Amino acid sequence: MASKYPEEEGSENIYESPSEFSGSDSETASDSGSCHSSDSNSSKRTAKRNICRYYNDGHCRYGDKCQNEHICKYYVNDSCRYGAGCRLNHNPRSHASSGTNEPRERKSYGGRHRRKRCPSSEDSDEDDSRSYRWQLDLGDGWEDIANDHILEAQYSRPNTKGIRIYNTRAGAISIDFTKMRVLKKRKFKVRRKGSKQTEWLWYYRGDHGWYQYGEKGSKGKASPIKSTKLEKEYQKNLQGSVQFPIDSHTYEISFKGMYQKNVSTDLKRRVRRRPKYEPSETGVLTSVFKKLMAPVNKTPVWQFEGRKGKWHTFKNTGGCSVSSDDIEKCYQKQQNTMTFTNNDDNYTLNFARMNQVNNRTNAKRKIQRT
Repeated sequence: MASKYPEEEGSENIYESPSEFSGSDSETASDSGSCHSSDSNSSKRTAKRNICRYYNDGHCRYGDKCQNEHICKYYVNDSCRYGAGCRLNHNPRSHASSGTNEPRERKSYGGRHRRKRCPSSEDSDEDDSRSYRWQLDLGDGWEDIANDHILEAQYSRPNTKGIRIYNTRAGAISIDFTKMRVLKKRKFKVRRKGSKQTEWLWYYRGDHGWYQYGEKGSKGKASPIKSTKLEKEYQKNLQGSVQFPIDSHTYEISFKGMYQKNVSTDLKRRVRRRPKYEPSETGVLTSVFKKLMAPVNKTPVWQFEGRKGKWHTFKNTGGCSVSSDDIEKCYQKQQNTMTFTNNDDNYTLNFARMNQVNNRTNAKRKIQRT
């Protein structure tokens, strides 16, 4: 498996973000419009098994007495996007009810009965011995991925859609984090075995990047709902939704579609659920890796548009009375306007219209927050 992370040009590439994964994550909001991908072959595989659809919807009235299989239908089709984070049963040898994995006796296709068997740690998607464990199944069983703290660190970043691993027994493979699958290798599988103590964080795609729920976004306002609340509701019903208000607007978060919607305007934003990163117990972070793990959202910079469409950063030099940081502080206080002087002229910044007005000449310039 992998042995190291590239630190400088010319070193052996073990992990990288593949070309199909954009660092800026600029795909449309519809990429998470559906939790799971499916095709005709997947439908046929599901149809061959008596899978309880009520269990998958989160409310089977028969529980352990149900005659159908209590197993994640997307796991059966190798298309469950949640992997180890999925609430549903991923163990084909066990019968799950109400979020628990309990073994049951079931018939095989030949009419014989299998013995009752408790799920082993190898079959389970939970691993309490470690905070996380990344594994690959290349067709002959699950194997640990060496230096998996690199995968975990990238997976914990909401703007990272996937990663490419080079030195596996099958050569280079690309892992899609959003659907937890190996791209272009249908027979290969990937999973993240997590701990019950894993802290899950929820993010939404804002105007200038990804923002965590409960923290201030690009407009300086924090959502009243936090990751802990979202995770609690998600565990109750992963097909459900949650609503919350901001000012005069009501927003709805769909767990099934993984999007946030403005109820009034139907404007949607993507939502992602990622684990809080726990540093490796044995590995030492390289300088490049530390850079990768820098906060997703940097301190915003305020700029004004000059001649020929060139943007300039506000600086407290050359007669200007404010800097970019001064403007950001005022913006975070949720003020609508701010005044400043440049040489002998007075100016007003309008945060609602995102422009700068010369109070003497009424000349206007655009401003932006990047």
